[in-house]
Amino acid sequence: MHKLVHPRSWDPVVLHDWFNLVVIAVLNVENIVYLATGQGFQVFFTSAMVYFLLDTLFVGVYPQSVKSPVVILSHHICTALYMLIPYSYPHYQWCMAYCMLVEINTWLLIARRTLGGKLLEMLFYVSWVLLRNIFYPYLIWAFYQEWRVETALSGTPWNWILVTPICQAFLTGLNYHWTLQLVFKMLRTPPGGKYNKHL
Repeated sequence: MHKLVHPRSWDPVVLHDWFNLVVIAVLNVENIVYLATGQGFQVFFTSAMVYFLLDTLFVGVYPQSVKSPVVILSHHICTALYMLIPYSYPHYQWCMAYCMLVEINTWLLIARRTLGGKLLEMLFYVSWVLLRNIFYPYLIWAFYQEWRVETALSGTPWNWILVTPICQAFLTGLNYHWTLQLVFKMLRTPPGGKYNKHL
């Protein structure tokens, strides 16, 4: 991965952070509204898909805006393709909404290094463990059960829902990869040290 563009008048990292801070906040609100009311999925889906496509394009052009561009691009492409399942099978829309709850933690990750503050830091660590290390592995099992139901209904294990526990396992693996990075960074950072521009 090469740095294709080197802007001189602005910092891609700062722009990327603020873009994500605003857009992910909107996505989180849309997701919570959908989970609370069962309404607004089409708006939520469209917003999320546009976000992942735009962010993929930005990271592709400015890979220096993130620490691991290949990992981020892989995540975005997997997620965008993954999202086509609840779009095509509306009775699985809740699956996307549950998966996207992890974006609460993503917002807190960016907010703690952009805005700072002890409260944001505490919420970041708590939500990281609850969403990335506990809830996401649970969803592998939940989606596996949905695949078994779909298999019984369709009469074949080779249905599109088979993709869901596989993709969920991949995304969970990324979460644990990032967890290890976070732990190693905490061990290297002295008490009171500054966050770096990525994690």
